[in-house]
Amino acid sequence: MDTIRTAVSYLGTCEIAWGNEAVEVDRERAVNMLAKIPTMIATDFRYRNSKKRITPRTDLTFSENFFHMCFGRVPPKPVVKAFDISLILYAEHSFNASTFTSRVIASTRSDIYSAIVGGIGALKGPLHGGANEAVMDMMRKIRTPKRADFWIRDAIRNKKLIMGFGHRVYKNGDSRVPTMKSCLENLTKWSGDTKWLDIYNILADIFINEKGIYPNLDFPSGPAYYLMGFPVNLYTPIFVMSRVTGWSAHYMEQNKNNSLIRPLSAYSGRAQRKVPIMAKRK
Repeated sequence: MDTIRTAVSYLGTCEIAWGNEAVEVDRERAVNMLAKIPTMIATDFRYRNSKKRITPRTDLTFSENFFHMCFGRVPPKPVVKAFDISLILYAEHSFNASTFTSRVIASTRSDIYSAIVGGIGALKGPLHGGANEAVMDMMRKIRTPKRADFWIRDAIRNKKLIMGFGHRVYKNGDSRVPTMKSCLENLTKWSGDTKWLDIYNILADIFINEKGIYPNLDFPSGPAYYLMGFPVNLYTPIFVMSRVTGWSAHYMEQNKNNSLIRPLSAYSGRAQRKVPIMAKRK
């Protein structure tokens, strides 16, 4: 995430970019970032694993190219289709933390690169973009479906943090989950590895029945990306290459009818204290 944040910031040094420019100009920049960010992620992934960079191809789709640049191969169509769907589901999601960050930056009349860099910084946090990574880390700790029942009940009893459940907006279930769970089910059939879906179902059934809290999109996407072959630390960067479309759209919408976003705060601390004159200070 640090590499992507810095690489996008570098793009902003390659030209003179100002806020409130013609929408056609910023749309071109947005498309440019959408095209380049997957290459940034794949190149960084390859270098960190002591492998040579793989050049993108012009005969592949967006998702196929990403697999090619990461692994040097394109997986079967069911895998590519599931990845396509996940990117669509993650592309835009209203006023979440990273989008709000981008819009605040846009409201100051700053440039689109600064707004996207701000969004990446907010997304880096484990309570936002890193949640799907935490889901898969949790499932790998559980290891087998036989351990899932005990693990989730113990976590509930001891009030441990359980990732992938609950949402500030969707109190009765995330509307994106059924689509992504269907992808997980298809990937399970394709791979023949059933344990992650089994763990998913056990955790979800118990948590819904015990707490009345439903899974969010991160819960099915974590094991789905794992079955696609992506290492866990690549999940949030993948989120970036999808959500850059939403951030860019919000940036341009903010510029179209802008007003500075400047929230107020209510101070609830100690009352004003008098400062002793210098001569009476100890």
